[in-house]
Amino acid sequence: MLSIGGFIVVTAGAGAAYNASSQTQTVAAAPPPTPVKVARAAVLDVPHVIEVVGTVDSLSDMLIRSQVEGVLTAVNFEEGDLVRAGALLATIDDRPYRAALAAAKAQLARDRALLAAAERELARAQALQRQNVSSVQTVDQRSAEVEQLRATVALNEANVESAEVNLSFTKIYSPTTGRAGLREVDPGNLVRPADAHGIASIVQMDPISVVFTIPQQILAQLKEHARRTGGGDVAIIDRESGSRIKGKLAAFDNRIGDGTGTARVRAVFDNKDERLSPGAFVSLEIQTSMSKQVVVVPKVAVRLGIDGNFVFRVRDGVAEQVRVATAYSNDEIAVVRDGIQAGDAVVTDGYSRLRPSAKAEIVEVSPVAAPALPRVAEVTGR
Repeated sequence: MLSIGGFIVVTAGAGAAYNASSQTQTVAAAPPPTPVKVARAAVLDVPHVIEVVGTVDSLSDMLIRSQVEGVLTAVNFEEGDLVRAGALLATIDDRPYRAALAAAKAQLARDRALLAAAERELARAQALQRQNVSSVQTVDQRSAEVEQLRATVALNEANVESAEVNLSFTKIYSPTTGRAGLREVDPGNLVRPADAHGIASIVQMDPISVVFTIPQQILAQLKEHARRTGGGDVAIIDRESGSRIKGKLAAFDNRIGDGTGTARVRAVFDNKDERLSPGAFVSLEIQTSMSKQVVVVPKVAVRLGIDGNFVFRVRDGVAEQVRVATAYSNDEIAVVRDGIQAGDAVVTDGYSRLRPSAKAEIVEVSPVAAPALPRVAEVTGR
């Protein structure tokens, strides 16, 4: 730099040095690449699963009541016993009913004898009429007596049958195989058919069912899946142990609940160890359908923006913001039907520091885990 006539002149060498310094500062000001973790989009079979709460319900719940009035003479089971169908549970004093049966049989025998005598009288009257000895009026009177006695005999036969039925009711048998509940009455007490609590209850424990409700929007989809798979796929989740009890869909209610928009469904489970008790609340996972060979990414990679869902895809060290359309998602994975392809690296950690076209450094690559039975799921399309 020279001073000539009061003016400052910058030499060529000094100008070159200044330009070099500016370039060095520009390079130094460029931000370093953002470290990110990514996962490779994969092609997998994905089960569509929802989670609901259901109520355990026995397939057969019997309240054992007396069908006749009498004194309970014996109870042949202990509380909590497993009783078999046809087992004798209790007996009622049968002496009044035996006496009633004997009286009905005696009345029947008496009226049968009267009927036989009346039929013989009718036969004689008809024979005499053919000989013009007896009148038509006499024959008609004998015929009426026979018909009346026949009706009386039929009534007595019904009375005998009724007495036999009442006598059979003094022995109470188990109508099903199940677990006996607490006894409501002890021997020596008078029992009646109108007793509200009965004698005890018998509840079938194996197999056992669970009743739950599902939104009407997926009812047809669930029915179709159950038809194709022969009962569908449903499991009870044990939150403490993490284990599952697998079962099958058994029945769908014939109507949608008034004002609820939901339908009741019954699933059946093996319960040999009696882990499930009627009345208990349980969590169930139900497969409603299956997406075959679809592009899957971790759910955490899908972000919600102003214009919809998007992911950050890393290519050649640059992060690209790509809009995606999801068909199904749960807590772990998302099915992407448009936007990315299998093998694309999508950001799963570090996206908060990314901007479109920013440089990104991949520090970890993880695979997408194959889904088993996901937790709470949401269906956003087919």
